[in-house]
Amino acid sequence: MALDVGSLALFVGFLSAVSLPIGSVVGFTLRPRAKITSALMAFGGGALLFALTLEIIAHSFHIVGFWPVASGCIIGGILYEFLNHGLNGLGAFFRKGATVIRRLRNLKMKKAEQILEHLSHVPLLESLPPEEIVKLVPRIEERVFAENTYIFRENEPAWAFYIIDSGTVEITKGDMVIAKGRAGDTFGEMALLTDEPRVATAIARGKSVLFRISKKDFNELLMDTPALKQAVEALLVKRDADLAKQSVVPAKTARKWREQAVSSLESKNFLPTALDINKAAKASGHVSFGIWLGILLDGIPESFVIGIVVAEIKSVPWALIAAVFLANFPEAMSSSVVMISQEYSRMKIILMWSSITIITALGAFLGSIFLGGVSAAAIGIIEGVAAGAMLTMISETMLPEAFEQGGAVVGLSTLAGFLAALLVKSITQ
Repeated sequence: MALDVGSLALFVGFLSAVSLPIGSVVGFTLRPRAKITSALMAFGGGALLFALTLEIIAHSFHIVGFWPVASGCIIGGILYEFLNHGLNGLGAFFRKGATVIRRLRNLKMKKAEQILEHLSHVPLLESLPPEEIVKLVPRIEERVFAENTYIFRENEPAWAFYIIDSGTVEITKGDMVIAKGRAGDTFGEMALLTDEPRVATAIARGKSVLFRISKKDFNELLMDTPALKQAVEALLVKRDADLAKQSVVPAKTARKWREQAVSSLESKNFLPTALDINKAAKASGHVSFGIWLGILLDGIPESFVIGIVVAEIKSVPWALIAAVFLANFPEAMSSSVVMISQEYSRMKIILMWSSITIITALGAFLGSIFLGGVSAAAIGIIEGVAAGAMLTMISETMLPEAFEQGGAVVGLSTLAGFLAALLVKSITQ
């Protein structure tokens, strides 16, 4: 009998996951619009929520009560979060457009805060309105200079101001070294306010990463912001006396300025561009492998639950199959569009999804064989672990993915998915 149950679980696991390669083909062939993908993602999320509530949680709750199920859910949620965080470092976040946007937006926000930290210590800028300086942040360029590279030379026109993110910059006048700048230091700031040529030469000693603020961008900001222009004019009047007395900004003043600037950042749009996404993909290395691991992580709880349920009811759980099938389809469709944009071959994408289909089937088989005969309390905990991982996955990846580009249709699509799984349940029970 165990072999029959195992074979049935193998078939059911395969059937629930076969929508992965199907969805991938639809994704890279039709390239559906974002709203369609989002609606399908919400639909699949609703169906999976049905499976969680009625097929898994409710079933275990009636048998073993609250605590075994709840403890399993907590373990599953924490475990999924921990593993997902680790896999995101390998590029798994590329499996969902929403997670790509959220992660890169957060990275851009952190980079902006890092820049503001540097700016807060610039005497020339600390008395300017932080909410106006924040407008410069999206225009700041990151430049990398190789060892012994000239950044600018004495008597050249001054076109930009620099902040050192890493490395060392040597400031020279003639043959004399007059200053050495390290991470956090700034130089060339007077270029933002005057038309005077450079009075010194700047050379990168060792590989150096600099943030560059161009005079052109700063001047455009002055034209668009009367308050900033007035503040700069006031600074020009007293700059000689101020800079002579104060070579550094007091810590308290810098902290207050930085806090105000960071507060202003929260209202800014840090959506990543296509260039940002491509750079992140290259920096992540093997993005396709990361995506594969991420989708595998999403599918493991589902596959084990399928095996357990098949072992318990000794028949096909059609509602559960429908829920997992409907959730897998838009997930693969969305991820395949991302992978095609990163120039992965169609055959490679299909093979990736097909391999996860096979692994899901094997997971269901193992679940039915090794977990089918354990105690009811253990089943409750195990199903709770799977449910907790699935619920965390839905709330962190599927629904944000749907809402990011789907808008108001997401709520109704989620409801439709839930009712579709319920309909399958009512027809097959």
